[in-house]
Amino acid sequence: MPLIMKKQLLTWLALFGLLQIGQAALFIQGSTGQSGTSEGSVANPTIVDGNPANVIANTMTLSGLGSSLSSFTVTLNLTGGYNNGLYAYLVHGGTTVTLMNQPGYALNGFGATGAGMNITLQDGSSDHGSIQSETGASVLSGTYNAAGSLSGISGEPNGSWTLYFSDTLAGGGNATLNGWSLDITAVPEPVNVALGMFGGLFAFTGLVKIVRYRKTA
Repeated sequence: MPLIMKKQLLTWLALFGLLQIGQAALFIQGSTGQSGTSEGSVANPTIVDGNPANVIANTMTLSGLGSSLSSFTVTLNLTGGYNNGLYAYLVHGGTTVTLMNQPGYALNGFGATGAGMNITLQDGSSDHGSIQSETGASVLSGTYNAAGSLSGISGEPNGSWTLYFSDTLAGGGNATLNGWSLDITAVPEPVNVALGMFGGLFAFTGLVKIVRYRKTA
């Protein structure tokens, strides 16, 4: 095989690999002063102290994200209340994933007694380990592993994502959900991948200019 053809083949394979990585998009609910697309205000933001039956729900309806969910993280911004009684879960596509369930309470009977948090929940390694192991008495920040595996949610990334919150332990007063966000990586639609492949092939002859970009919603 001529050297120039080998170079073209390697370049095409590299381009195809980039296309398969997917599109990244940040969706923000209720927060201000951040990059991304705002999805509106937070509905029913007050998490009533010590009332597990009073569950607040907030929904984002997403579109244009490709055909398959690759991975995602969840960022939560709360003020007030005690963190040790919080119970939160996320529902998408008929699947429920527990984000936190009385952080740290099972470890010592007190748990995370701080008021408020600005954290990102993810799978895999994180700055602070699992949110379930947190026993600090201050405002929480940084990254944690969610109580459940976020990978339990898969398939179509478009549609409704609903966050549920309640406070199961009395004390500390009401908490407020100021905002939350989803940072989603999705695999592009097959037609977009195919067009990208053809674009990569034509680029070798100088007919098409390839432009890399990161989608930010």
